[in-house]
Amino acid sequence: MSPSPEFETVTDAIDLGAELAPELVPPEANGVHPPPPNAPPPVALAARRADIDIKQAQVAWLLEQVECEAALFLAPAHVSWFTAGMNVRGLLADSERPAVYSNGRQRWLLCSNVDTQRLFDEELDQLGFQLKEWTWETGRADLMLNVTTGRKVCCDRPLPNMPQTTERLRPLLRVLTSYEQDEYRALGRLLAHAVEATARNVTRNSTEEDVAGQLGHRILHRGVEPVAISIAADGRGAMYRRAGFSAAQIKETCVLQATAQRGGLHVTASRSVAFGTPPEAFVKAHDLALKLSAIYRGFSRPEETMATVRNAGSHVLAGTDYEFDGRFSQPGYGAGRFAAEELRRGGQDERFSLGQALVWQPRVGSAAVVDTVIVGAEGGECVTPPTDWPFKRVHLRGKTQDVPDILVAAE
Repeated sequence: MSPSPEFETVTDAIDLGAELAPELVPPEANGVHPPPPNAPPPVALAARRADIDIKQAQVAWLLEQVECEAALFLAPAHVSWFTAGMNVRGLLADSERPAVYSNGRQRWLLCSNVDTQRLFDEELDQLGFQLKEWTWETGRADLMLNVTTGRKVCCDRPLPNMPQTTERLRPLLRVLTSYEQDEYRALGRLLAHAVEATARNVTRNSTEEDVAGQLGHRILHRGVEPVAISIAADGRGAMYRRAGFSAAQIKETCVLQATAQRGGLHVTASRSVAFGTPPEAFVKAHDLALKLSAIYRGFSRPEETMATVRNAGSHVLAGTDYEFDGRFSQPGYGAGRFAAEELRRGGQDERFSLGQALVWQPRVGSAAVVDTVIVGAEGGECVTPPTDWPFKRVHLRGKTQDVPDILVAAE
């Protein structure tokens, strides 16, 4: 039986108007203009190129395993993984999306002439990519035929006479590299700040749609793209575990949740707010979800599974009004290169790996405590921790977790 967590309330001073101020870059004294806003500093550029070199070495190993000369990557998650975060923008058909081709020693971007200039100006300059381009009139298929004819090429999509690599790529994508982990932590802080700033400014009688719009704006304002937004007013979260947002007005409580991505990496976080004294049932449900969150983080270790995590958490709900709430939604998913990856194959739970990203979503009644972690040897590292937000400090198995509490707003 999992030990029952103990927690203490920790309420820090909260600046309800806190926002991140943009940093101004002064021109150089010698008259040389600063680099354009999209140009990364040399250290960041070198780190990203080194990360791509690591991916290319992994592809070389994969080619040896499947006895192929080159690999073709078409799936967006695999392209963003290999390029260490290339962002593909605009309205594209699936057949127009850029691809990556590598023989394990060199790397090429395959893209439409519509996208070449921006991708090399803003995404791939100085990262060692060569170019194979198609014109939008001819399409991608002819170029793919050209680079694969007469060669033994593997691919991440089912194409004739090409071995598939998706299953072999999955463990490579799951374990975040050191560079990716640094990017992930920065992304997690940005998302947590956006969710908290939005929640602090929610007003009674606002609609869920209003709050969703404010949250989406704050996420985009920080150079991050919203992937999914859920605003659950009052008891709607108990009825719909994937609530989205509606025209419902917020009267007493609200749970804000968002998933955002940058560079192909995805993080998810939630925060809860109440007006005046929170309803007793909501407080009890939130405290249970909060304890579950701490337990799930503690079990975010190598070799654990979703099944072991759920079993450990089930003791918290036993004997409560929410004893069977675990049946209504999954405790969590794989994250990182995917917004949500179900970690079951053929009915079997897959074991966690060191450096893997997970999103935990304990939901109890209308309450939810959702955050994203990186699997560590002694438990998960939360990348979406509370900043300007009240939290409860949970003590479990000699470790301490700071888990977001309910923000009580003025009437």
